Amino acid sequence: MTSSSFGNPLVQQRSLLKGLAFVELEDQAVLEIAGPDAKSWLHSLTSQNILNLETGESTESLLLDPQGHVEQQLKVIAIEVGLLLILPKSKLEDFQAWLQKMKFRTKVEIINRSDLRVIGSFAPLEQALYSWVDQFSAGSPGGVRYAESARDFEYQEHLVGIDQKINLEPASPMALEGLRIAAGRPAINDIDERALPHEFDWLASAVHMSKGCYRGQESVAKIHNIGHPPRRLIILNLEEGDILSQQGDEVFYQDKLVGKVRAAALHYEAGSVALALVNRNTPYLDLMIQTATGRYAATQEVLVPFDAGKAANLPRPSAFKLSGKK
Repeated sequence: MTSSSFGNPLVQQRSLLKGLAFVELEDQAVLEIAGPDAKSWLHSLTSQNILNLETGESTESLLLDPQGHVEQQLKVIAIEVGLLLILPKSKLEDFQAWLQKMKFRTKVEIINRSDLRVIGSFAPLEQALYSWVDQFSAGSPGGVRYAESARDFEYQEHLVGIDQKINLEPASPMALEGLRIAAGRPAINDIDERALPHEFDWLASAVHMSKGCYRGQESVAKIHNIGHPPRRLIILNLEEGDILSQQGDEVFYQDKLVGKVRAAALHYEAGSVALALVNRNTPYLDLMIQTATGRYAATQEVLVPFDAGKAANLPRPSAFKLSGKK
């Protein structure tokens, strides 16, 4: 179904927030890890504490490369026989093959649950067989938030039968994307090959800072304790409300290239919004986005501050000082 089949995504956003609508996430897949070693195995491979999950509980975890760059976002649900993972279909084959290589003598079975589909909503769903509750706004135990405050994003993803009817209004993925971006909630489609969890404030929900060793953990700890991530996530509100940016658009401070847009959409209140990764020392001032139709001014909302990381933080300078003026 195309986005035009759903009607006005801005109207749908209001319905979603009221719990009256759902989004069919056709790009998402479900993988089951079954067996007595399921929790301890995934715990050892990824950034989150999986061991303490009780049946029915959920969390978010990241698969990192040895240098700490984000490779995969996993939405994890504990079930009686193991774990269910929600992840993009585009990454399923490679991830499943990698898991098979990492099994060794571990007592786990990896199953593609093609009998389940994924839908998103902003309320519990009575028909759900299993549910994943987003903890980005609330934060997870063992996590660290860099943003001064969290924006409300009471989002859930539900697993239902492949032919199960949902008694809510259908909404488009475009409507959900606008709500996500306005809340500053990162997603796997936002990353590039250099993405670090610190840059997206992902340490709040997907990284347990005191769990045991996992791939990339040394880099995560080093940046948090004694360094700074080289880039930081921001929200940009375009002053031209009918101009929509897109991933890859360049972001400028005056005439200097400082970053790129990672996601963009329309929001029913904020208008045209975008998530962008900019250089850490970019001033806390208005910026410009170079779109396909021209260069437009955009107001910056700071998500990850310039001094993110380095546990012994220094006082944050004002936008005036960051601009280089005296």
